Order: sequence, then C-alpha cells, then structure tokens
Amino acid sequence: MPVLSKQTRSDSGMADNIPIVDLRGATPSSNTGSNLQSSIIQSLSNKNVVFRHKGVDTLVRSIPTMVLYDDKGLEIFDQITYVEDYYLTEAEIDVLRSHAEECVSKIVQDGSVFVELGCGSMRKTKYILSAIERQKKRNVTYYAVDLSESSLRESLGPLTLAFSTINFVGLLGCYEDSIQYIRNTIPSTTPKTYLWLGSSIGNLNRTEAAAFLRHICDDGMQIGDTFLCGIDRRNEPQKIALAYNDTKGVTREFILNGLDHVNAIFGAHVFDRSAFEYVSIYNQVEGRHEAYYRSLKKQVIGLRDNSAASNFNVILEEGELINVEYSYKYAREEVDELVEQGRFYNVGKWTDAKEMYDLHLFQKPPFFFEKHGSNAPLVPTTLEWEELWKAWDTVTLTMIPSSEHHLRPIALRHPYIFYLGHIPAFLDIQLTRALNTNFTQPEHYPRIFERGIDPDMDDPTICHPHSEVPDEWPPVEQVQAYKERVRERLRGLLQKIEKGEKLDKRVLRVIWMCYEHEAMHLETLLYMLVQAPTTLPPHHFLPPIMSTLPSHKPTEPARMLSFTESDTIQTGIYDPESQDKDGSTPLPSVFGWDNEKPVRNYSVKPFEIQNRMVTTAEWIEFLDSMDWAEDLIPASWGIAEPVNPDRPTYCTKTPFGLIPTDWTPQYPVAVSNDQALKYANIKGMRLPTEVELRYLRLKEMSTHKSRGNYGFRSWVAKGVEEGQDGPVNGDLWEWTGTVLDRSEEDGYIKSEVYPGYSSDFFDGKHNILLGGSWATVPRIAERESFVNWYQRGYPYVFAGFRLARNL
Repeated sequence: MPVLSKQTRSDSGMADNIPIVDLRGATPSSNTGSNLQSSIIQSLSNKNVVFRHKGVDTLVRSIPTMVLYDDKGLEIFDQITYVEDYYLTEAEIDVLRSHAEECVSKIVQDGSVFVELGCGSMRKTKYILSAIERQKKRNVTYYAVDLSESSLRESLGPLTLAFSTINFVGLLGCYEDSIQYIRNTIPSTTPKTYLWLGSSIGNLNRTEAAAFLRHICDDGMQIGDTFLCGIDRRNEPQKIALAYNDTKGVTREFILNGLDHVNAIFGAHVFDRSAFEYVSIYNQVEGRHEAYYRSLKKQVIGLRDNSAASNFNVILEEGELINVEYSYKYAREEVDELVEQGRFYNVGKWTDAKEMYDLHLFQKPPFFFEKHGSNAPLVPTTLEWEELWKAWDTVTLTMIPSSEHHLRPIALRHPYIFYLGHIPAFLDIQLTRALNTNFTQPEHYPRIFERGIDPDMDDPTICHPHSEVPDEWPPVEQVQAYKERVRERLRGLLQKIEKGEKLDKRVLRVIWMCYEHEAMHLETLLYMLVQAPTTLPPHHFLPPIMSTLPSHKPTEPARMLSFTESDTIQTGIYDPESQDKDGSTPLPSVFGWDNEKPVRNYSVKPFEIQNRMVTTAEWIEFLDSMDWAEDLIPASWGIAEPVNPDRPTYCTKTPFGLIPTDWTPQYPVAVSNDQALKYANIKGMRLPTEVELRYLRLKEMSTHKSRGNYGFRSWVAKGVEEGQDGPVNGDLWEWTGTVLDRSEEDGYIKSEVYPGYSSDFFDGKHNILLGGSWATVPRIAERESFVNWYQRGYPYVFAGFRLARNL
C-alpha cells in the first residue's frame, strides 16, 4: 500500500514538509529492483528488436529504457535539457512561455488536480503554476510523479515557497503506480489534467503510446478531464540527429550511465562501460531516433536472477548492437491516429515560434464514435447505439437552453421540441410495424412526431406530406420520458441479437435504418443550433485552440489533380428489400437506403479536380471582387458584436459561438450550392459531378479509409495545413453539380420501409452531396455509396465544395 514519507530537513535547514507518497511496488509494473532484473534478463536473452540497415532487417538484443533513469541518469538528463543542440526543451519552454495563460484559463478550475508524469526538474512546469496563481485559481493540487525521491524533493521544495496557494504532493513511483493512486484517491467529480511533457511519449513505440493513452483515458480520467502532451515533430533529420548526439557528449554520457545502473541493479560488475560505445541513428522512415550500445569486442555478460536464484550468460559479438531507447517523432496524421486509438477528443495544439514542437491538448469526451473503415457490422451494436444516444443527449440536453425548446432558428424547420419527439417516435413506429406490436405510450405521439417538414424554398406552401402540427407541443419532460421508454424497447432487441437469437431481416433493417436516421437528425439539429446565438456550447467539450489556427498567412492555391485517362467506376450496393421476408435468402453484406441501390457502372471522362475544398480565405477574396454582395455572404457566417457598419467583423458560426474568419483562413467555407456555382463560374470552372467526386473518393479512400475529420473528432471544420491534400471525408459535405434523380430505368426501387425517403425529392431542385462533415457518424461517412442531398439554395447544411473542369 502507498506509504507517506516522514518529514525531513533539507541541508539548508528549511523544513522539508512536502508530502511524498511512496507508490513503489503498488502495481506489478512498478520499477522495483526485482522487476527490472527480470526485464533486463529477458530482453538481453532474446533478439527481438528489429534493426534495419541499408534495407536489411536483423534482430538485436535490447535493454529496457528505464535503466537510463536512475538518480544519476536523471541528473544527466537535466543537463541535456540545457544543451543547445537538444532543441526540445527550449521549444517546449517557448510554447509554455507564450501560451500558459491561455492553457490554464482553458483547463483549470477551482479545485482542479494536475498530475505531471515524470516531472524531472519541473523547469517548464513553473509557467503553468505561475499562470494558475495569476488567474487566482483556488485549491489547486499538483501531483508530481517521479522515480527519484531526491529529485522530487529538490524540485518541489522551491515550488512550495514560490507558489504558496498551490498544494504540492510527490508521487514516488512509475506511471502505472500513479494512475492507480489517482483513480483510487481523487474523487471522480474533481477535474483532472495529466501533463506529459518533454515528448516523453516518444520513448514508446506508436502502438504502445496509443495503448498508454487509452489506458489513462479509460482508467485514470473522468469525462471532461484533460491530457496535456508535448510531442516533437518529424523535423529535419540532421536537427534530430544532433539533438540526440550533441557536440558536448552529454547525451553519450546519459546513455552509457545506463550500463552503470544495470550494474547497480544486479549488485555486480555486469557491464564494463569501456567495452561499449554509444551509437545514435535517426531512422527517417520510421520517424524515430534509435539509441544503441555497440560491443567493442567479443565478451560474455553474466547475469544472476536473484528472484529465481539462477545465472545467465549472454555472449556478445564484436560490433553487436543492443537497443536501449527509441524516441519517436510525430507528423500531424500520426498524432491524429494516436488520439483516435486513445479515444480522445483532440482540442488542438500550441506550437513554438519555430514550428518544431507542439503541446497538444486532449480531452476525454462524453461519447466516441469508433471508425470502422469498410468493416462496420451489418447492424449497429449496443455499444454503437449507446454512443449515439450519448451524443444525442449531449446536444439536446446541454446545448438547447431550457427556455428555448419551442424556438425555430431556421424558418424552414420545426422547433427543437419536434426533433426531441421525432427521433423516439420514428424508432417506435418502425419497430411496431416490423414486429406487429403496439406503440409505446402515449400512442398519439406518432401522429405529431412521425415526419417533419422540408418546404420548397421558392414556394414554402409546397411541402411533402408531414405529421399534423399540434396547437401545443407536449411538455419537454414528458417527451424525454417517452424517449427513454422507446430506448429500453430497442435495448431488449439488441440484447437478443447479442445472445445469438435470430431476428427477421426486416427487424434488423429497421434497427440499422433508425440508427442512421437518428444520426442524420443529430447533424440536422446541430446546423440549426449554430444558427441560434443563444445556443450553449456542448458540455465536456472544450472549444478548439484558436491561437494555433493558421492566421494572417496567404492561402496557397489549390493544386489540380488530373485524371487524364477515361475510366469506369462501380458504385452502389446489392441490398434488395424485397428479400427481407424470405428467410431462405442470406443477409446482405451491408444495408443501404433506396437511392444507394442497385450496383451501377459509370464512365469517367478525363477531368481535373482541386485537391481540397475552397477555403474561407479564398471566399473572402471572392467577396472582395464581388463588392460583398449580400446574397454571397454565407449563412454559416455571423457578425461579431458590437457591429461596425463600416467594417463588420465576420465570423464562422460554430457550436462554441462565433470565431472570427481572420482566425480561420484555411477552414473550408460552408455555402449553398447556388453560391458555390457562382464562385465556380467566376473562376471559369464548375462543380464536380457525382461520378467525378465518387471517383476521387474511391482513389483516396483506397489508401485512407479512416482519414478525415468526421465522427465528432472536432466540432469545427478544421481544414488542412498549407500544401497538403484535403481528405475526401470530413470537415464538410461536398456539393456536386448533379441533380438528385433516380428512376426505374436505372434500377431504382422505392423503399418499402421508408417510401418517401428519396422519392419525395425528385423535383429537380435538390443536388447530391457526398462525403460527410465533422458531425457525420462514421457509418455514413465511410460508406462510399451513401447519398446526401439538399435544395440548391439551402444555406444551412455543413457543406463546402471544390472545383473541377474537363480535360
């Protein structure tokens, strides 16, 4: 069990009353002497680390990286952080010096807890602590985790004097010890932030790093807690190589000291450090620095396992390498994958002035949609449904002010209250029909909640059939209770599926259909909410970090991707609803809506298409050339208060409020199809056809199935970094120049389950959109055959565009 060390007195005579909790041995992974002995013996006895040289892979031995961090090793590493060649520390200090105030204001509340993993000398920590005091945050506790008690005392002593309003506690042990201690000791309601600075994450391989983040997210954090992580970039190879083999030889001494530490662990002269040299390699392909010991002669290493009372001999050949440390570097997409595997929400990053190093902020979200690529199960699982319901509740229960459920922020749509009732009513109606049972009480809800409105924008009196609009909507509390009853009804069916009970294909189809129906309405509700100035930000989601969004930089012109050869593509799915009631036919591989069927072949003529969507900066240039015509100003923009009539400050509407367009030049701009078409005409180009955009998506998704900002990985359309190709999935839906039209001649069959899904909109006024937005669930965004559509003049959908032209 954890032990609180007694108070001692420092050499200066000052009372050292810093509480140090000894956690060593609290978990199986603790770095006790016996554990390290076993790890060293195991890693030296086997060649299981891949070393690549000139394209040839060989297996080499290794020693655990932890041997580098005894008291002397920590002291030497602190010296490294002052070496000019080792740019990481100064870069991180630059980030904190510039952004600690914003960071603290974003994540620290009264009563917050900080846990710094591997605190070391805490040189960088003081910037955060200073900001906490300046902002007068109260009752903040700072837990410093380290393997060395002397380092903890030396670091925390001065801090307790400098920051008297902050509580300090030292945790003596490894990461796992501290995570367990925090989980068992800190109340779940206490807001927590983990700090992992110095790019220490680089000492784990990418799989291990993702697993560690997932472990902390699952076992060490509550919803809303945050994780501040310093990560070095894939910088110039020469720069990285020098950082890990500095001209003063400090890093060399740090690595060789690890051999001395091994001797101390075994209590014997295991290694003669004079018989080894330090080998430093930067592996550009893997994006990692590699540290090795090279044996300078043939020698025998004798090891004794005290726990097993046995001896081991390891024969090392002259020139043989022993791996001791990796330091991984990260590109943007590798950070995205890290966050994805850790199941975090990526708030954003702060960057140093030289753009070499980033301080990332992750948050544990209330829900997380797993990306499946093309491997989504046929029927959404209980877990998928529960995550969708958490998302729906986050939006409906935390973003709509309690007094505004009858508000209509978009005149072409019902008030919010309708959607709160429509989602459970639609599910209940479909289940009742498929199962031939009774409606969930109250049975009159389907009459008012079954179907919403989508009037013709040119003539709002024209509208497809919809539910009757009551004189008075039911109370919100009753609608929410109804929602829970319907959810319980579905949970019962999902449990049967998980138990292996066979359900009719029609019932399975309904479960799938209602999932995607709710997901689509979740997105619809969000684009309504961003139009309302009183909308509240989503609970437990921090706004994006604005100071690192590219600003005041000219946008590089989009590149044209050329497809010079005629080709054919196949799209669509085989999923005949007519076979639902035929038990002898197999289940389809995927369910889809009627407009996704059947499988079709299309010819593709040579064309060019932009490598990304049109950006906010480009739209502003367009508006400048058009004298800021009112009909070209996007509905996705608003004007900041107070309004300057001579020069209004235009902003992008987001769930967190207005963000000035000056901050978002590389955001893709969200506009109507009509507006996009005017832009295209001015540029002498056009919108891509459905076939062309599908062709681009097929080419891109063959290598990047899960790439893109969708599934609520962000709550804004982030855009791309300069010079990069934009993903074909995410940020915003993409308009095409193709009118929604399906006919029996091309194999279209109206849905039996939802007859009006597509057919009500074959009026020549709706155009097809492909892809998905940041608010689109993975099931939809990742299904290549999915078709979305809106009226060409509809300005509210999360949709952008890219330009194309014939070749």
